[in-house]
Amino acid sequence: MKHIKKIALILCFCISLMALTSCGVTIHEGLGDGDAMDKSSGTVWYHASTCYEAVDLEKKLGKLVVGEHDLELYKLPDMDPAKWVATEDKNVLYAEGVTLPTLSEMAPETMIVYLDAATEQKLKTISNADTLSSLIKDYTEGESVLYPSKTPLATYRVRFTSDAYPGIYYVLTYVEYGSDYTVDDANYGKYFLYDRFDQRFVPVGDEIHKALGLGEAATE
Repeated sequence: MKHIKKIALILCFCISLMALTSCGVTIHEGLGDGDAMDKSSGTVWYHASTCYEAVDLEKKLGKLVVGEHDLELYKLPDMDPAKWVATEDKNVLYAEGVTLPTLSEMAPETMIVYLDAATEQKLKTISNADTLSSLIKDYTEGESVLYPSKTPLATYRVRFTSDAYPGIYYVLTYVEYGSDYTVDDANYGKYFLYDRFDQRFVPVGDEIHKALGLGEAATE
């Protein structure tokens, strides 16, 4: 009888412990000097721009309280949950002291081209180092120009992946026109990468055009 009581007490303790630890972290929007704060630890959190997106959602960590609504928080694959988390809709948050990497700093190994922002239909995966280096250099070092009113021939979502930041995509939009985009005497060509958050619209080379087989033989 004593043995049964002892087992029962141990089970009760384990259940209580599980209930306590399952509560996880609670981050409150609008507190602290950043975008949100964990009151229990004092950790300040910031929202990454929408060009950063969670690759996947792993273990549930807690919740983000936004007014009267809660969003579930998850661990990012192979990334420190004390520094990086993501909401249920794959928006990324990073802790105070963490610096968001630029596209160049991420040093992407691949770029995945998707049909559009609403689907997961992959059109092409580009992994050629020279191709990626050229595109990234064009985008990061190029001058942003005014987004034109002309209708594009095609727009595709592109996600860059990086072994250095395995849980995060860097997301841009590829925009292609049927004719060159010109302003006064300046000719910016047909091919662009666009950050919808920062409104950065930059001319790039024809690497994505070729990789998709829209013109010359596809290269990768």
